Amino acid sequence: EWTGREGPRHLKEVKMPILRKGDHVWLDNTQGGEFELPIGAVVRFSDTGQIQLVDDEGEEHWVSSKNAGKVKSMHLTSVEGVEDMIHLGDLHEAGILHNLLLRYNSKLIYTYTGSILVAINPYQLLPIYDAEYIQRYRDKKIGEESPHIFAIADNAYYFMKRG
Repeated sequence: EWTGREGPRHLKEVKMPILRKGDHVWLDNTQGGEFELPIGAVVRFSDTGQIQLVDDEGEEHWVSSKNAGKVKSMHLTSVEGVEDMIHLGDLHEAGILHNLLLRYNSKLIYTYTGSILVAINPYQLLPIYDAEYIQRYRDKKIGEESPHIFAIADNAYYFMKRG
């Protein structure tokens, strides 16, 4: 990156982040397209001057030290995923989509954003709509149990009765 001062000897060098095998990162491989976003990745190999990453879609990427600015460490909440996205340390579009992907892959199709319930269609039947689940969410505040449509329904019913 050129600072604009008198010639190329004033170039700012972007340092390669210190990463170890297994570290989670954001890889910004975007080309400036309207719908492109950084993607989550895991460090497979890290050595002087180059890093091998495997992204959320299973694609391999090699990043050299000259492209070090494309790799940023991922916040722990984005690595593990959260039930309520208000608690994400990486609160940006890529972080939100990554969190939803983690939860979807774990068959956790419901996620909160505050009191808003985000649902991802699993395209399969899940055993999460029986009487046991109804009882589990009865008379509970949103957030006391894991995200579910029954939590929203019970909360709405409670406030409707109050009146």
